Amino acid sequence: MLFNILSIIMVLSSILVIKSENSVHSVFFLVLVFLTSALILFLIEIEFISLLFILVYVGAIAVLFLFVVMMLDIKISMFDKDYMIYLPLGLFLGFIFFFEIYLSLYQNFFPSVNIVTSHIYTNWILSVDNISNIETLGQLLYTYYFFYFLIAGIILLIPMIGAIVLTLNFSFKSKVQFEFAQILRHKKNSVYITEKSK
Repeated sequence: MLFNILSIIMVLSSILVIKSENSVHSVFFLVLVFLTSALILFLIEIEFISLLFILVYVGAIAVLFLFVVMMLDIKISMFDKDYMIYLPLGLFLGFIFFFEIYLSLYQNFFPSVNIVTSHIYTNWILSVDNISNIETLGQLLYTYYFFYFLIAGIILLIPMIGAIVLTLNFSFKSKVQFEFAQILRHKKNSVYITEKSK
C-alpha cells in the first residue's frame, strides 16, 4: 500500500514539474520526485541507490537548479502550452522505454517454464540477498572495474582543475612587502633631516 501511495505521489509530482508555470515550483516538485523515488527504492531494499538519490540528486543537482533559477530571475510566463504536438513522439519514446524494461526483466527474472520443468523454481532470496548492496558494489567496483573507476576519477579531476584555473585572478599590481629589508633598516637610511625653508 505504501508503494502504491508513493508511486501515485511520484507520478503526480512528475506531471506538476512540467505543468507548473513557475520555475521555482517546478524545481520543488522535482525534489519531491527524487524523494519519493528514493523511498520506493528503499522499500524494495536498494538502500545504497536510494541514499545516492537523496545525497546527489536532492542535495546537489536540485539545489543547483534552484540556485540557477533564482539567480537568473526568470519571469513567470503565462502562455498556453500545446502538449498535443509532442504526444506522438512521447508515446513512441515511452513504448521503446517500456519495451526495453520488459525485455530486461523477462530475460533475467522470468525463466522459461514448460510442462517438464514446471515444478522447478528459483529461490531468489538465496541468490540475490546473500550480501548487502554496498558490499556487492564495492566488490565489483574495486575488482573488475577499478580501471574505469580510476579513469572516472581523472575525468572528474580535470574539470575541477579547469574551474580553479579559470576562476584564479592573476593580479600583478599587488603591493609586495620585503620583510628582510624592513627589519634591517637603521637611522642613517630611514631618517632624513631637512631644513625649514625661510
